Amino acid sequence: MAPRRRLTTFDAFSKTVEDARVRTTSGGIVTIVSTVVIIFLVISEWRDYRMISNRPELIVDKTRGERMNINLNVTFPTIPCDMLTLDVMDVSGEQQTEITHGIMKTRLSPEGTIISTESLDLHAAGAAPHHLDDNYCGPCYGAIPKEEEGTKCCNTCDDVRDAYQAVGWAFGDGKGVEQCEREHYPERVEAVKHEGCNIAGHFSVNKVVGNFHFAPGRSYTSPSVHVHDLNQYTTSDVVHTFSHQIHHLSFGPYHDGIVNPLDNTVKKTDERNFNYMYFVKVVSTRFERIGQAPVDTNQYSVTSHERPIRGGRDEDHKNTMHARGGIPGVFFSYDISPMKVINHEERPKSFGSFLIGVCAAVGGVLAVATVVDRGVWEADKALSRKKTI
Repeated sequence: MAPRRRLTTFDAFSKTVEDARVRTTSGGIVTIVSTVVIIFLVISEWRDYRMISNRPELIVDKTRGERMNINLNVTFPTIPCDMLTLDVMDVSGEQQTEITHGIMKTRLSPEGTIISTESLDLHAAGAAPHHLDDNYCGPCYGAIPKEEEGTKCCNTCDDVRDAYQAVGWAFGDGKGVEQCEREHYPERVEAVKHEGCNIAGHFSVNKVVGNFHFAPGRSYTSPSVHVHDLNQYTTSDVVHTFSHQIHHLSFGPYHDGIVNPLDNTVKKTDERNFNYMYFVKVVSTRFERIGQAPVDTNQYSVTSHERPIRGGRDEDHKNTMHARGGIPGVFFSYDISPMKVINHEERPKSFGSFLIGVCAAVGGVLAVATVVDRGVWEADKALSRKKTI
């Protein structure tokens, strides 16, 4: 028993005899208040432990040779789909004209209701050509050099349009061209001239400085410039404009932590020759969330500029229509930032810190409660003694 008696000398938690303990009303109140405070502090510690903070880090983007998806959904209420062209070009020299892959065009009535939707992947293939005699060789209406006459045929309306495009001539609505009239191209142009168009989808670009734009008419590249055949757009008896609504525009995969500043942008104009420019700065962004795979995407900032286009057009009907001050349309010029933002998710407190906080809260409240209860008890005894004197 001697060892046990020696250990009792180290007991820091000495016990009181039950008969010597006095329970008071003030002690009960202090106990209840202390319990409530302890519960509140423990819950606060738990919330702090479970709280996730985001720690951004800025580094130099050292990736090379990457490609980037551009996701878009844009509505043009006063331009038919047949008249709109989406082109992409960048400083590396890559050009994607009349993009079709991954793009859906939706024809809209003047009231904005959907008429039909088609994938341009399928539309690009075109319908089967009209049945023609095996020996038929359609004329190209002077759009080929004389030395090639008889060796090159234009059997469809698209063949004639391509031939005109190759020599830089405006094409128009196809009236007077037997291939187009046979395929009812002029009637289609007339039927859709009051329609609008929604373009939605995605396409891939090099992650370098470049631009993509919506402009009227078929596009092609001359030896020095990128041009569009604006004949049908500028000569139509219906005033088409580039009023538009950008429902969505983003660069890279979707992430709920990204805010796209151009979403739900609406621009209106009554002028046919009007140009909208959006200058976009794209910043690579990586999200590292606790318990999830990292997500690499992009965020961007934007400034915009809009202006009417002043100038005329070539009087020679064989030349592609163009405005001397530029072409009407909606242009997005994007630049790639050399910096990359990494957003780390982390918990500020470890589980050990949580336990320490809980112990400190419980111990601190009990210590204060003991002092308060003792003070109230002593004050009550002092008042009782005064009353008995």
